Amino acid sequence: MSFKERTEIIFGPEKMDLLAGSSVAVYGLGGVGAVAAVTLVRAGIGKISVTDFDTVNESNLNRLIFGFNSTVGMNKTEVFRKTALDINPDVEIEVSSAFMHGSDAAFNIHKADFHIDAIDSLNPKVNLIIALLESDQLFISSMGTGGRVRPEMLQVADIWKTDVCPLAKFVRKRLRNRNVKKGFPVVFSKEISVDPVDPDDEGAPDGGSGRKRLTQGSAPFVPQAAGLILASYAVRKIIEGGMK
Repeated sequence: MSFKERTEIIFGPEKMDLLAGSSVAVYGLGGVGAVAAVTLVRAGIGKISVTDFDTVNESNLNRLIFGFNSTVGMNKTEVFRKTALDINPDVEIEVSSAFMHGSDAAFNIHKADFHIDAIDSLNPKVNLIIALLESDQLFISSMGTGGRVRPEMLQVADIWKTDVCPLAKFVRKRLRNRNVKKGFPVVFSKEISVDPVDPDDEGAPDGGSGRKRLTQGSAPFVPQAAGLILASYAVRKIIEGGMK
């Protein structure tokens, strides 16, 4: 008996073989990206490449799929590797624990059949998106999921047809400033988010940049649902032959 048995009833053996021979790259292993990456393993993707510089901390435990007291302090990429191999010992995992700066995004793109952007820092996110567009890669990007509690308000749309989501607005603005007009699919929420709060005395570091940012509230519902949508989209596009 295989862990793929029930999935094969839906897709059939030929498509399961296709997934096993395919690769997906996930950038960012937060509440969204971690669920996407783990779900890709469960769906039978043969190779998964992940990028995240961060470690698991206690504030992640309310939404991180592999966030447990036993994993606090560990690199997210290594926790993902162990989780993935515990599900499917045959899956090939490639990890990068380097922080993706905006200027080097193009050099951190994994070789993969499909890409999932789950980065939450604006500058690296936009630069990764532009690099993926310029190299004509197949991908989907996650917009904001923090401060929300209604997963049923998530949608998939072209970036230029999004509204309500502040992160999507900032991404669109930066793309226009870079004269980028090409569209691409995103997962975004129509729910108005709760406002973030001021950081504590220590501050919340912005992805290793040294700057401080406001702390956004979170709950398990919307980030994890968004991750499931991202993984489902990637699997379906691979099965459909990489349709854009």
